[in-house]
Amino acid sequence: MAPFILSVRPEPDCDLDVAALARRGVPALAAPLLAPRLIGPDTRPDPAGYSGVVFTSRHAVTGLVAALGGAAENVGQGGWSQLPVFAVGRATARVARMAGFAFPQVGHGGGAGLVPLICAHIPANAPPLLWPAARDRGFDMVAALAPDRAVEDVSVYAMEQTPRLSDDALDALAYGKILAVKLMSARSATLFCAQLAENGMDHCRPEIIIIAGSETIAAAAGGGWRQTYIAKRPTRVRLLAIASLLYHRREVLD
Repeated sequence: MAPFILSVRPEPDCDLDVAALARRGVPALAAPLLAPRLIGPDTRPDPAGYSGVVFTSRHAVTGLVAALGGAAENVGQGGWSQLPVFAVGRATARVARMAGFAFPQVGHGGGAGLVPLICAHIPANAPPLLWPAARDRGFDMVAALAPDRAVEDVSVYAMEQTPRLSDDALDALAYGKILAVKLMSARSATLFCAQLAENGMDHCRPEIIIIAGSETIAAAAGGGWRQTYIAKRPTRVRLLAIASLLYHRREVLD
């Protein structure tokens, strides 16, 4: 049976996945298909104009801090630490706290999971929320909170495609040593399929299990896989739990 779980998330998430699985006794490989590139906004945002900040990824925190001058002191001294902060997941909230933002409210289940949390803390018709985000987005926070709550979206980073899968991942695929691939975005699913085709490894599909964060991600991965598992909620913890369970019960799948 193929022994490795493959994570294709951007760094540092990819290595964090490998480390988390190792603690569970599950061997894994990191092969990022996307890498963040910071984008400076045209003007530096002013905290006085916002009722709160919404972070849907840790890269958004890094991107906003860079736009503010690149230091945590600029967050604390600039008034940003006085604003309510809403973050997807504990990891993003932790990065926000380290950057100087105070007491982030933590939501789960992607951007959609933040909507009820924001509505519970930000009154209707308040000043707009600032949403620093990726240039290309799978979820629209502006539409999700309209019409009662305004959101100003600012692109602070872009996820750029990496040149190719890592050599370790390609070797593992060639020798049939990938048990499952963990996919947390439709774009990464599409890119992984493209990498298989470009490297002449489409024949590996029947050997590989897809662990998808949603129906949309599974649809982007297409068919022909050994099995496809879809998490009930698109959280890293749930996908890692599925990967661990598959590995430790792999003899049942043989």
